[in-house]
Amino acid sequence: MAENELSRQSGQPREGTGPRPVVAALDGSSHEDAVLAWAAALAVREGVRLDLVHVVELGIAMTPYSVFAAETPWYGEQLETDARARLEVAAGRLTARHPGLEVRVHVPFGSPSAVLVGLSERATVVVGASAHDRLERLVLGSVALAVVAHGHGTVVVVPESLPPVEPHRVVVGADGSEAGARAVAYAVAQAASVGGRVTAVTAWTVEIEDGVVVTEPGSDRWSRTESRLVGSARAALAGAHAAHPEVPFEVVVRHGKPAAALLEVARQEEADLLVVGRRGRGGFAGLLMGSVSRAVAQRAPVPVAVVH
Repeated sequence: MAENELSRQSGQPREGTGPRPVVAALDGSSHEDAVLAWAAALAVREGVRLDLVHVVELGIAMTPYSVFAAETPWYGEQLETDARARLEVAAGRLTARHPGLEVRVHVPFGSPSAVLVGLSERATVVVGASAHDRLERLVLGSVALAVVAHGHGTVVVVPESLPPVEPHRVVVGADGSEAGARAVAYAVAQAASVGGRVTAVTAWTVEIEDGVVVTEPGSDRWSRTESRLVGSARAALAGAHAAHPEVPFEVVVRHGKPAAALLEVARQEEADLLVVGRRGRGGFAGLLMGSVSRAVAQRAPVPVAVVH
């Protein structure tokens, strides 16, 4: 079924060129409360609509109550009714807590990952991830990691049981790329919304100067390499910082793999939010185990915003 047709039939949110709403992907699991709270806080900060979305998976919905009863109602109808009731209760609590917040409820049918990837084209999607068995989830596939791999715009992955915290301490990967620049802009804007600060991290493994591989820590070549990388990261921050000059920022250079460097600095800084850019690869390339965004989303103890 085409995405626009699915949107018409299921009541999914459809967006034009206005502010991007926030979508809270809810599935009734243990991390639903963390997703709901974090998504609501984000929507309030950005002054946008919040869409509560529960996708009824077609494979489950096709199962009848009883294979022996021809007149039993379609199981999918009951799943939709139950999910909508749960989301309506949650929407009522949120509007009571945040009187100015517009909240809508959507219960489409389909593949959860496919529906959320489609919605990510026009909304910031917030999904949950279990704090346990993350390697198994990566191998077997999960909704959160599928949306990280194939999504558009910004996807936020929230660890389960994590209370919403304003992003006063934001750590972002700054590698000088276009994807890194978008991540930096998002990180600075999030910090600016609460009077926070940004730490930009750039990592390197192999650098060559004058035909010589830089290998000796503390050497002149090593120092020049790190100074050059600091300069590149500051240049990447320049545009975002000009838009929000009130946001303090610093640049940290680490020798090692980017994902490990980001996670290390996030722990040291006690970050509230970790932001990474993604170059938009899909298909097999988007599923590679070495992807920085997937590795960070899998292992980070704090929310991770992946900016596609």
